Amino acid sequence: MTNAALAPPGSDVRAVLDSLLDADPAVAERDEIAALVSTVAKMRGWLDAYEVRCARRTRELVDSGRSEPAESMFARNGQRSSKDAAKVADRNTVCEQLDSFEDALLRGWISAGHIDGVAAAMRDLDDATRGEFTAAAPELLDAAVNEGVDTFARHCRELSRHLVASRATSDAEELDRQRAQSNVKRWVDKITGMCHTHVELDPIRDAAISSVIDAELARLRLEDGNAGTPWGQLKINAFVAAVTNGVTRRRTAGTSTVDGQAAQGEAGEGEADDAVHAMRVPEITLLTDYATLVDGLHDHSICETEDGIPIPVSTLRRLCCDAEIIPVVLGSDGVPLDMGRSIRTATRAQRRALRTMYRTCAHPDCTVPFSACKSHHVRWWWKHQGPTDIENLIALCEKHHHMVHEGGWTLTMTPDRATTWTRPDGVVAHRGPSIDRQSAGNRGSRPHRASG
Repeated sequence: MTNAALAPPGSDVRAVLDSLLDADPAVAERDEIAALVSTVAKMRGWLDAYEVRCARRTRELVDSGRSEPAESMFARNGQRSSKDAAKVADRNTVCEQLDSFEDALLRGWISAGHIDGVAAAMRDLDDATRGEFTAAAPELLDAAVNEGVDTFARHCRELSRHLVASRATSDAEELDRQRAQSNVKRWVDKITGMCHTHVELDPIRDAAISSVIDAELARLRLEDGNAGTPWGQLKINAFVAAVTNGVTRRRTAGTSTVDGQAAQGEAGEGEADDAVHAMRVPEITLLTDYATLVDGLHDHSICETEDGIPIPVSTLRRLCCDAEIIPVVLGSDGVPLDMGRSIRTATRAQRRALRTMYRTCAHPDCTVPFSACKSHHVRWWWKHQGPTDIENLIALCEKHHHMVHEGGWTLTMTPDRATTWTRPDGVVAHRGPSIDRQSAGNRGSRPHRASG
């Protein structure tokens, strides 16, 4: 195969490389850096496509007994981790089944991350469902070209979920499969001495654990002495507290466990209260549209946890039988969502309302889940006399909240929740819709790439 056959159509690889070698990022302005980053992405796309073809040829050599597997080849000769080496082999599989993606990668229209999103979504599909998935290649490629990696990966997961649900005799089969595959792994890194705990759960049990950890995190943030604690450490402390506090409270209540059997000892009145508190059921928020709840999945369905993880409709219906249903339609239950300036912080009802619109932080390039975000006053409460009304509130993570308050960035929002992010130098970095919880028929309405 000649080098010309691997060159990006309509361009010269050497010319692209020379343009990078001639540039000096150390003295470049913002727009020049943006152009360089785009050029690097094109060059990386060409290199990733080159690796895909190397992996393909390696597999042919393996079949004739003349090479080690591609994973070993890229781990040893490519100086990759075993995980990254396996991804290269997976990309080859995707490109063989969706050859248009390989061409788009070669041209620099998409990245290897987009192909990894396809590979992850296809991994557990049976042959028939995989065939339906690959039949959607034209629509998927159009989405990949126009969506960021994280948004596109979610797009692929949603398509995979929809196809699996449409073929299953019961949509609860997926949850049963996830529960069966759930596991806990623990190990110690022999080099660093650090202990690792990996918990893999179905969405429902994960939501229950996450809500407890989030509650502990909120409590710790308000404790004296934690103002200067790094966010990462607070999250670790919250996780440990969520795991250990229940055990501690049960012990203070006089309960001990022997061979799996609970033995009740003597406990004071206050200790009994602690035991009751330890049994408090965490609040789990699940979101759906009325048509899905009543009639089942349709083309524009939403049925997911607050962080955008899909769940079976039958599971949601079952939980509704035992749950206190909290309406998420603004104002439908008479709870005042618009509190004016009588209240400084967002109410629980307003947080729930924001949760129905945002899976993640409202910044277009951020994937921090809503549960880790703050309710930010777009028109500041103290500086602009902005009200604590739902139309003045938006979800921002710690980083982007700081960027707006202390970083010199300006954030404005229109009544239809389109946001404009303006850099400290006055240049608009992004303008577009902010809501990211879109049904299947409205994907892509929130751009994930800055337009400036």
